[in-house]
Amino acid sequence: MKITIYNFKGGVGKTSISLNLALTLGYGIVTNDVYSPLEKVIKGKDLLKLYPQQELPTFPNNCNIIFDLGGYIDNRAIEILKVSDCVIIPVINDFINLQVSLNAINEIEKINNKIVIVANMTKKGDYAEIKSVVDNFYKYKLLEIKQSKSLSNIFKEKESIDDMTKRGGLKQYLYHDIKEQFNTLINHINNERWNNE
Repeated sequence: MKITIYNFKGGVGKTSISLNLALTLGYGIVTNDVYSPLEKVIKGKDLLKLYPQQELPTFPNNCNIIFDLGGYIDNRAIEILKVSDCVIIPVINDFINLQVSLNAINEIEKINNKIVIVANMTKKGDYAEIKSVVDNFYKYKLLEIKQSKSLSNIFKEKESIDDMTKRGGLKQYLYHDIKEQFNTLINHINNERWNNE
C-alpha cells in the first residue's frame, strides 16, 4: 500500500503522522523535505529523501511506502498522488492553516480523491471547530489525533506509539488514547472501500 501524508502548510504534523504510521506498519518513508528529522529515526534503505531536482524513482506495485510530502504540487507530487492508495491531509485549528489546508484539499482531490482528513494535535473544542469548517466543503472522513507528548517522543524514543505503550508503565496509560486514534486511522485506511477498487 502507498499512503501519502500531504498538506501545503508546514507545522500541521505531517512528519509525526508519517513516522508513527511507518514504524507501526513497517513501511518505508519517502520525503521531499531535505531537512527532515526522519533520518534520525529511519535508517538505510527504509528512508528516501528526494532532493529538489531529483527524479522520482519507479516503485513496485507491491511496495509499502509512506510519502511525507510538503510544498505545492509539482510533477513528482502529482506522480506520487496518482499511485497513492490513500491521501491523509492533516489540519490544525488555526484560521490561516485551515484556509491553506482547504486549498490543498481542492488541489489534491483533482488528482486523487481517496482522502482522509485528520484534525491533528487537537485540544478541547478543536475537533468540533475543524469539523464545522470542513463539513461546509467536503464529505471526506474526518478523524482526530489529539495533542500528545507521544508525538515528539516518537523521534526521541525511535519507536512507534504502539511499541511505547507495550513497554508498560505510565506510557501504557498516558499514550493509550492516541494509540487508539492511530489504530482508528489505520483501520479506516485498511477497510475503506477504495482498497477493493
